[in-house]
Amino acid sequence: MLTHDVVYHLEMTSLAELRPARPSRAAVRLREIGLADVRDFREIHDRVGGPHGWPSLTWPESRWREHLARPGVRAWIAEVDGRPAGFAQLQAQPGHTVEIEYFGLAPEYVGHGIGGHLLTLITRLAWEPAPGGEESGVESGEEIRRVRVRTSRSDHPHARANYQARGFRLTREEPWEREFGIAAPH
Repeated sequence: MLTHDVVYHLEMTSLAELRPARPSRAAVRLREIGLADVRDFREIHDRVGGPHGWPSLTWPESRWREHLARPGVRAWIAEVDGRPAGFAQLQAQPGHTVEIEYFGLAPEYVGHGIGGHLLTLITRLAWEPAPGGEESGVESGEEIRRVRVRTSRSDHPHARANYQARGFRLTREEPWEREFGIAAPH
């Protein structure tokens, strides 16, 4: 079944534009992951993306390994009380840009003041000098000039508001006809 959706493109062009959320009452710990952690990453991804029909829900483990092994990719699992609560993935891109390709909280952690705090932490990490590599088109240590993120109406209803509350500006909206169960391209 074809449905009508809208993809929202947002960006921040300076770390000074970041409006940090209040720290969460829950202790949020970010654990940067590598290829050995693909199963853990996939598990939290599926918990977050399941309600929104993300297309990557159908990816086999081999595809996740390829995805996370791309040059310029960094990924984290957010833990609360030692349990996976959310995740994020950044992709360094040419043009001094970093994209937040994936970000989200598991449903049971939404509404507890964790999402804004987690987005603040991840946005700060996005502004760190790029890990780079020849294949990514980004020089190692390159100064970041833009952090971008995309979301859509099919993502969590608070996603866009959280990005904008943290200082991301809407730069473009585009209509998107998609098959039901396949969310915005990430």
